[in-house]
Amino acid sequence: SKAGIESVTQVLADEMENISRIRFNAVNPGATRTTMRQKAYPAENPLALKTPEDIVPLFSWLVSDDSRGISGRSFDAQPR
Repeated sequence: SKAGIESVTQVLADEMENISRIRFNAVNPGATRTTMRQKAYPAENPLALKTPEDIVPLFSWLVSDDSRGISGRSFDAQPR
C-alpha cells in the first residue's frame, strides 16, 4: 500500500503541477505509539515507538510556506 500511495502522490503532483497550487506529498509515519498498534502488537514496548506528536513537525513543515515548491515527494517520519 505504501508504494500505491507514493505512486498516486507522484501522479497527482505531475498532473496538477501547472494547473493548481495544491501540493501532493506522502508521509510514512512508520511504527507509531497508538492504541490500535498496542492492541495489534501487545508484546511490543510502546516506549520504543515515536508518538503521533513526534511526527507533527513534519506535517507542520509540509503545510507551511517553508516547503513551498515541494510536491510529489514521499517522506519517512524520523525515528526517535
